[in-house]
Amino acid sequence: DAFMRCSGTERGFTLIELAVVLTVLGLILTFAIPAFKTFNQGLQLQGSTQNLVGQINLARQKAISTGQPQTIHFYYGTYGWHYHIHNGSTPGPGWNLPDGVVYSWDSGTLPGRYITIGTDGRANQSGWIIVRDRRGDRDTISVQRSGLVLVN
Repeated sequence: DAFMRCSGTERGFTLIELAVVLTVLGLILTFAIPAFKTFNQGLQLQGSTQNLVGQINLARQKAISTGQPQTIHFYYGTYGWHYHIHNGSTPGPGWNLPDGVVYSWDSGTLPGRYITIGTDGRANQSGWIIVRDRRGDRDTISVQRSGLVLVN
């Protein structure tokens, strides 16, 4: 029977070859997982910054279109949110930042931790919102009295 004969040219992998391949894959994963986590944290910081800018711009558009000023409060945990719209007695809507992303208040940041956008689209004050991640990377959102919002 031709299938049962050993010709000395058997095909397959030896145990050593398999061990080497698995070791190389293990090393690649050892370096790839922390790099992926770092990449993910950077994306969360960028996304959080863009969401904050978007919400401020949306509040500006709503203030202009409805003729009612819009106030955004930046207080962790208030009403279960990290920042929220508060116009009158009922707060909402509100939003949370991802785990590991925070905003902070340093010199030059918004006094009082709120922004009120008037019906003319102008902000009541100018200042910064500094968004940081666990690694210490940061984005700075600059709110101008004109209502312009920039990311530095």
